[in-house]
Amino acid sequence: MISTHIKTAQSILEQFEAEQLWEAAKELGFPCALWKLPHTNEIKLLISVREGIRNCQPDLEKLSPGFVISPFHWKEQENVLFMEGDIIAVYAENGLLQQIENLPGEEHPEVIRLVNKAGELKTERTGKSAGDTSLLLSSLPDHDTKARFERTVELAVSAIRQKQFHKVVLSRTKELTYTDQFQPAKAFQKLAKAYPHAFVSLVNLPDQKELWLGASPEALVQQKSDGIFKTMSLAGTQKAKDEEGNLIAKYDIRWGQKEIEEQALVSRYIVECFKKIRLREYLETGPKTVLAGNLYHLRTDFEVDTNALNFPELSSVMLRLLHPTSAVCGVPKIPSLQFLSEIEGYDRSFYSGFLGPVQVEGDSNLFVNLRTVRLKDGIATFYAGAGITEDSIPEREWEETELKCDTLLKVIGKDF
Repeated sequence: MISTHIKTAQSILEQFEAEQLWEAAKELGFPCALWKLPHTNEIKLLISVREGIRNCQPDLEKLSPGFVISPFHWKEQENVLFMEGDIIAVYAENGLLQQIENLPGEEHPEVIRLVNKAGELKTERTGKSAGDTSLLLSSLPDHDTKARFERTVELAVSAIRQKQFHKVVLSRTKELTYTDQFQPAKAFQKLAKAYPHAFVSLVNLPDQKELWLGASPEALVQQKSDGIFKTMSLAGTQKAKDEEGNLIAKYDIRWGQKEIEEQALVSRYIVECFKKIRLREYLETGPKTVLAGNLYHLRTDFEVDTNALNFPELSSVMLRLLHPTSAVCGVPKIPSLQFLSEIEGYDRSFYSGFLGPVQVEGDSNLFVNLRTVRLKDGIATFYAGAGITEDSIPEREWEETELKCDTLLKVIGKDF
């Protein structure tokens, strides 16, 4: 009888697009997430209709299908936020619903509310304009941001030369206002098409009354159903387009000593984490030049067969060892993290934390929350960081953060 309910509910939900169901879930205050994995065309939608968001340990191999999000300031014994996958819908590139998993049944009261709300929203928008998919932006006045950031870079370079640490990743925010006409789910669709190589996500956190939209190029831990574990080091930044807006070919990219050393530090950090757990059987590939939006980076990939090693909990162990990586924090971790806490001057919140689906179709994919914007109370807060070494030039580091903010702005923003 339950399977009949599920089949009926799926047929009811097939009349709605992913963004319509996401909007309905948001309107009802249900935690929900839209995402697209790198180099795939499928879009997945997860809605938690029963328990909301709960706190739990990120033991990935033990969790039920769901979605995890954690702030930057997270220690290995602390809980993360977890939304249960009560509804997980999979959509093809053409927008058609392919399948639904974990559906409670169409007679569940919250599913009925969801269907009714989606129907209302669909009716309201029928015959109206599709709405604005761009942020109607205007900058909030803050003339001192550039000077403050460049001064912080100077302090970091000085600390590095005094041997306090080898590298630190400084970040900043860029705040703009947006109007009620902005439709986040449509902006997600635009990002998904513009950045096929990235993890594109849109997360609704009703308890915090905020949304997070982003296109991250950096995988933190990936555990596939076939037992393969993956992580990567991603660092070094160069413009991907010339002054005329043409894409620069990869073979024309020349990396300087600063970027090469920055990336090598991140790779060595991962290897040191492997050494801590006495893991020697891993495949290392790279570094290679990779495209991420309007930027090029250096990337090295690491892969482990957890089945061969009988180590099913490797992804959970490495998650605790890796975060925060030297790509978002620094080297060594403790002194650079202390420097950030004292000098950076703001709360990163979920920026440079991690997020992603766990145990969805047997796979877990957690990404560093980069190239992201928080939408809250009419203010869009963009976040960007830059790796600082002793060779850093404050003006260039500011330009790098501007380029990273532009990764999202050039797709979803206008009038900025």
